Amino acid sequence: MKIPKENRHRIVIMLIICILFLALLTGISVFLENKLEIREKTRVDDTIYQKHIVMISEEPSEEFWLSIYQSAREEGKKQGIYIENFGERLVEDYTTEELFEMTVAAKVDGIILKADGGEGLTEQIKKAAKAGIPVMTILSDVPDSERISFVSGNDFATGELYGDEIIEEVENISNELGRKVRVSVLVDSNREQTAPNLIYSGIHEATASVSDKMEFSASVIDNSGKFESEETVRNLLLDSEPPDILVCLSAVDTISAYQSVVDYNRVGQIVIVGYYSSEDTLEGIQKGIIKSSVLINAQDLGKTAAQGMSEYLEKEYVNEYLTVTPTLITRENVKDYMEKDE
Repeated sequence: MKIPKENRHRIVIMLIICILFLALLTGISVFLENKLEIREKTRVDDTIYQKHIVMISEEPSEEFWLSIYQSAREEGKKQGIYIENFGERLVEDYTTEELFEMTVAAKVDGIILKADGGEGLTEQIKKAAKAGIPVMTILSDVPDSERISFVSGNDFATGELYGDEIIEEVENISNELGRKVRVSVLVDSNREQTAPNLIYSGIHEATASVSDKMEFSASVIDNSGKFESEETVRNLLLDSEPPDILVCLSAVDTISAYQSVVDYNRVGQIVIVGYYSSEDTLEGIQKGIIKSSVLINAQDLGKTAAQGMSEYLEKEYVNEYLTVTPTLITRENVKDYMEKDE
């Protein structure tokens, strides 16, 4: 039977519409599965997960953050919770607020957030809470929001560790130079806004006994990238009165300080007290270029966050502050940490 030409056109148009509709449905399905990985019940590596939690950071591929995430993911697996490092697989770069918005829209079961200081986060956390999505902050807090808990190192104890290292060097340098020792602390712009800053309180209290022998100052760094950190350190080193002791409160600043001291031939002239156990930092400690490094164990942070979120999802309650005790890496124990990395 011959189909009229007019009917054939209609059939072709209907087929095209059906194909486009199926393509649209396929695209949406792929986006949700591959980009957001949102499922109420997810099977990954033969493990059945009952809950889906996302972790959000402005730098999802940064070494320290990845260590936190891997530990959280392993702990979450034990609790039947799938934890995703959201943003790591996305092709485009999104702000923390944009990533947060996506996860709330995707109706995840919980969010572990490293805040970047964005003004809109307080309101977004409020919206998430209203939607029944608990938000936990880690490393950087949003204290006036409706977040359920804040996970960090013990800031006051961290400040005391820094302070003890400063005291030792101030005593040595002041006796040698016969003047006040210049101590400069590198602080990112977000940390400066955190109040009260317990790390500063710890440093000041610990160094009170040598306050008359030193000039203490803070250098604020725009935390938008490694370049800004390197530029700030370079300007400090090339100043007419460079610091005698450089205290770094982040992994990026520690690496910048280490590389700059080498590049500008300041080895032996400037003492570096750093942060974290990156490969470069451990190398600097082994060579005696970095005096020591304060370590907030990334694995402990990730594990603590995952356990805290699991507790909240089960009991709808968790302590408002969850802390991890800091440790100190020195030339005496640096080999232990290098062996762990290997």
